[in-house]
Amino acid sequence: MKKAGLWGLLWMVFISELQAENESKEEKFIKEGETLNVNCPFSTEKYSYSQKAWQKLIDGRKPVTLALTTSTSGNPSQVREGRYFLEDIPSEAILHVQMTNLQVEDSGLYRCVIYYFSKEPDVLSPLFHVVVIKDPLNTTASDENHTRKLQISTFPPTTTRPQGTLVDRPRTVTKLPPKSTADLSSPGFGVNITNVTDVTSYVFRVSVTSIIIIVLCGVLSKSLVFTVLLAVTQRSFGP
Repeated sequence: MKKAGLWGLLWMVFISELQAENESKEEKFIKEGETLNVNCPFSTEKYSYSQKAWQKLIDGRKPVTLALTTSTSGNPSQVREGRYFLEDIPSEAILHVQMTNLQVEDSGLYRCVIYYFSKEPDVLSPLFHVVVIKDPLNTTASDENHTRKLQISTFPPTTTRPQGTLVDRPRTVTKLPPKSTADLSSPGFGVNITNVTDVTSYVFRVSVTSIIIIVLCGVLSKSLVFTVLLAVTQRSFGP
């Protein structure tokens, strides 16, 4: 009797596993950062006034409810929870699901269900096997950034030598003897002048001498003219 009960239990488990394997499954391959859009059909007669949910299946754990509708009025309703958006359309017997900005870690098995608080949900077909593919462009960019960081980190650190205290050393200043005299020479007259006073007196003497010479030249020229005129007059009035 116990053997029959054990065999019956094993057959039930085996049949349930076969049913799970035979459930329709839809593959979805999406690039990282893109949006997933799926539709889950349901029976309007049974589930128009029921809450619907979007769940992720994780091995060895209970399904995780990611988003849940709240309306049970039978009218179209929408709900958004983070990256997840649900739109219940009873008139079309469709639950529309949207997941935005998919990442590689979002890959896995998902399902739409009719949600109950007091019992297990009714699973809507199909199941969705989502595979998020990493964008090779983003991978290349991240690799380049990583390489640049490694190159920067491999440069030897710059060391700053400690600066010693500056010691003021006495400086020797050589003073040149003051030049109080001016050394001027006049090549024309052969006169050397070694003082500012000598320069002044020299200029004065030169100017006086020049004036005297000019005056003498004027007197001589006038005398010469007068003499010539006198001689001409005498000749004109002579015998």
